[in-house]
Amino acid sequence: MFDKIVEKNSFLIYFENMDSLEFTTKIEHGVIHLPKDFEEYENAVAHVSITLETPEEDKKAKKERLFAAFEKLAEANPFAEIENPVEWQRKLRDEWE
Repeated sequence: MFDKIVEKNSFLIYFENMDSLEFTTKIEHGVIHLPKDFEEYENAVAHVSITLETPEEDKKAKKERLFAAFEKLAEANPFAEIENPVEWQRKLRDEWE
């Protein structure tokens, strides 16, 4: 898989037919800044794959929206009129056949 894995100042560097670097940084005005530990790669040509992290605020807002939707669904009580849940499920399954 990888020819060599090296840890350098809390960063992992993977070597596989070429140097691969993995680190976390900010993209500022479209520019990816290399950490100082990787200055030797400053003018290198690179293949870039970016994985964006979701900010904690976005995660919290998404969680709040999800809980609000669940509360709204519980208030609507969509299954209140179902007298026999087992029979109701059986009829739903029969529709797929």
